[in-house]
Formats: sequence, C-alpha cells, structure tokens
Amino acid sequence: MKSINSIHSLLIVFLFCASSSVFANIDNINVSNSFKYKTQKTVSVDIQVKVPVANQVTGLSFYSKGPNGLRLLDTRIVNSSGHYQGKLIMPTYLKSIVVRSRLLDQFKQVTVSTSNYQVKTEINF
Repeated sequence: MKSINSIHSLLIVFLFCASSSVFANIDNINVSNSFKYKTQKTVSVDIQVKVPVANQVTGLSFYSKGPNGLRLLDTRIVNSSGHYQGKLIMPTYLKSIVVRSRLLDQFKQVTVSTSNYQVKTEINF
C-alpha cells in the first residue's frame, strides 16, 4: 500500500511538471523567404507500355521508395495502345518514383525522376 501511495505521489509531481509547458510567441517567428509551404506537387505523366500482343490491358502503379520499401502513391490503367497520359499528385520532397506495370503474372518496373514535374518513360514486356 505504501508503494502505491509513493507511485501516486510521483505521478502527481510528474503531471504538475509536465503541465508547466513552454509557450512561444508566434508573432516573433522568422520564416526564411526561401521556405516553401507547399507539401504536394502535380506531375505530368506520359508512359508507353509495349506489350507482345496488341490490345492487352495493363495497369500502372506509382510508388515512392523509402527505407521501409515501396509505398503506393496511385494506380492507373493504360489505353488500348498501351499509353497513359495524365497527372499524378505526390509529395514535393520526392525526387524520383518507381513505376511498375503488371501484365498477367509478370511485372516490370523503372525508377524515374520527378524533378522537372514530369514523368516520361517506356516500359517493355
């Protein structure tokens, strides 16, 4: 019972100390002129998928690559000629993405740069 009271007392002291938070006056914050608040960017996408047989439908998956592997950003379907053209919204910090195309039970992937706000590549099966 004594140990419960001492733990209870320590918890009260801890909560009291934690409640005396540090406050900052946001009116005095200096933000550099080069700082950009933008968190996402829109990238133009132009991808041609070459398949062995005409009119085979194939999908595209767009991934970011990080320390924990690939993370899905979006998926699209190519048209009957194997072409996809459109826009992709992604985090601004990404300098490249992985584009993966799946055809039946196989897939191909390429890593492409996004630094010029465009992704243009060809994937061959």
